[in-house]
Amino acid sequence: MRWYFLRHAKTEREAWSGKDIDRRLAPKGIKQVAELMELMKVLPITSIRCSTAQRTRETANACNPLIPITYSEVLYLATLDQWKLMLSNEVQDHMLFIGHNDGMSEFLTWLTGASIHLQTGALVTVDFLGSDPRALGPETASLIAYERPEV
Repeated sequence: MRWYFLRHAKTEREAWSGKDIDRRLAPKGIKQVAELMELMKVLPITSIRCSTAQRTRETANACNPLIPITYSEVLYLATLDQWKLMLSNEVQDHMLFIGHNDGMSEFLTWLTGASIHLQTGALVTVDFLGSDPRALGPETASLIAYERPEV
């Protein structure tokens, strides 16, 4: 099984509301998303699971409109344990997850055994080495790619 993990692109420092969840993409982030979409249009992504934060929604909405998107409150600032639980249940091949750090980097490091720190706008591709995600564990996936637009 192949999965894709995307950390939201560069964001504004503060939201109009003062709440982190409402922060939008910064101009640099909008450029990053445009470049990411060029990278991702050749990927066989079948579905997207996205955080409910404004910045991740903006990223997801720039993806192929034919790919179904599910918004998940759990993905907003998800911890390592939340990532483990989510991926051991109801995941499919070629899913894209759009979320945040530090939990996403911690999860990918745990999953692959590689030291992974996702910068804003980074896209990571991993191959799960098993056939049943309930068998998810340390080093049960291999890192295939780490890509980040340099805008």
